[in-house]
Amino acid sequence: MSTTDDQRILSGRYRLVRSIGQGGMGTVWEAHDDVLNRQVAVKEVRFPPELSQSELADLRERTMREARATARLSHPNVVTTYDVVEEDGRPWIVMELLSTHSLAELLRDAGPLPPHRVAEIGLDVLGALEAAHGQGVVHRDVKPSNVLITDGGRAVLTDFGIATTAGDPALTSTGVVLGSPAYMPPERARGRAFGPESDLWSLGATLFAAAEGRPPFEADNALGTLTAVISDPVPPLSAGGPLAGAVAGLMAKDPAARADIPHTRELLRRAAADRSGAAVTTTVPVEPADRTRAVPAAVPAPAERREQPPPTSYERDIDRSDDGSRRGMLVAALVVAVLIVGGLVVLALTQGSGDPSSSASDPTTSKTPSSSPSSSKSSSAPPTESSTPSETAGSGPADNGVPAGYQLYQDDTGFSLAVPDGWNARQKSATAVDLVAPDGASFVRIDQTDKPKDDPKADWEKQEKSVSKRLADYQRVFIETVDYRGWSAAEWEFTFVENGATVHVRNRGFVTDDTHGYALYYSVPDSQWSTDQTQQVFQVAADTFQPAGGG
Repeated sequence: MSTTDDQRILSGRYRLVRSIGQGGMGTVWEAHDDVLNRQVAVKEVRFPPELSQSELADLRERTMREARATARLSHPNVVTTYDVVEEDGRPWIVMELLSTHSLAELLRDAGPLPPHRVAEIGLDVLGALEAAHGQGVVHRDVKPSNVLITDGGRAVLTDFGIATTAGDPALTSTGVVLGSPAYMPPERARGRAFGPESDLWSLGATLFAAAEGRPPFEADNALGTLTAVISDPVPPLSAGGPLAGAVAGLMAKDPAARADIPHTRELLRRAAADRSGAAVTTTVPVEPADRTRAVPAAVPAPAERREQPPPTSYERDIDRSDDGSRRGMLVAALVVAVLIVGGLVVLALTQGSGDPSSSASDPTTSKTPSSSPSSSKSSSAPPTESSTPSETAGSGPADNGVPAGYQLYQDDTGFSLAVPDGWNARQKSATAVDLVAPDGASFVRIDQTDKPKDDPKADWEKQEKSVSKRLADYQRVFIETVDYRGWSAAEWEFTFVENGATVHVRNRGFVTDDTHGYALYYSVPDSQWSTDQTQQVFQVAADTFQPAGGG
């Protein structure tokens, strides 16, 4: 490591600018990559001087495992790991840099959150865990300080420092407890085997803390807290309703009786939609979100998010009560997912566009159907399945006519549009839904926000700066204002390479009124892009789209 003008340069390229966070495993730095000319986050691992050589070796291995674990994940709610370098006999992890503050800081400064917001955060973290578990990664330390909230409202799970990966040998030290007692599941507190279900308990405890302003179990010391986790009954959530049901299911003492991800997602969706009490109605079959499927492009629909795609919505700045003094550029380097917002392409429909991978706001967050505006005020309850697709006749946007071979999707938030027969709806987040082709290769994502920005074209151009750096071989086709039913609208078309194949995306952002902004994100394998059938899908979706309130 060299020093120039009081700035350290790591591995000849990463110039450490300032410390932006500290934790039990070390310090996180904002840094500049002099080779690629971009800002990054660098996690420096500090080794306690009292450790033995064998313990130091274990710690180095654990750090490398963290890097391997996060590098395997691509999801809107996980931060990208760029590089791992070794200096001074220690590993340094280079990650994507995001402007965030932790959930713990948010709770400390503003107190408990309303149930619908807790549910939105829960959906994001649940998606991150689903993606991680799908890759054989167990986090083991889910807690409020490891959940980052971006300026756009997206929740990102960070710090896989004690994560375990299938195939890696267990790393344990006598007398050392890894994890935070207040959020540790009973089986780990007892020293028994743990698995993905252990992360779900910790998620439940984190959501409890978000809703109540305190963890479910507290004592004067770690031993007392662990004893309470093992022996005391789980306190009920005062809010009641579907959020309380979700938390109770996640915090079943018996891991075998603990609620699974699909059931939890259903309850959290209902809790996120509780503000309006709207019920979901749809003629398109709705399946539990399949986040293990690799869906290319917009919002991160499936769990396989490769990178973070472009935004899907236009958002206005959100009024915030705090002065932002405690917010730093927290790295996604502590993290894992996404989104949305998915892996790569995140729709920029909500607060915080430009932040890839959240729910409908940032197209840079996910490549699979997903959106980035998790922070959006809009939310959807879980759709219900209807056995018969609509057979409405007619054509054109005025009567929302559905052509032969297409079916009508009606969302509980009020919008509707037509997609081909056989396509299934998968709720991506509280603000975004993916309509996915049977083969999973193509999808239409609709993301929305109730705080749209005024200039869709300017918003796309701003978001492109971030997206183009995250997507492999990104190529802009065009970004331009389009004439779309008199609404303020712009279209962003681009390609990128994912898993060796080129993906083609068309992302139309538009504002129908002061409180309704949408992103219509269409992702297709580039090899199929020029066919008439492919082009017709987007055209029919755009022609039949009806916004909430009739536009």
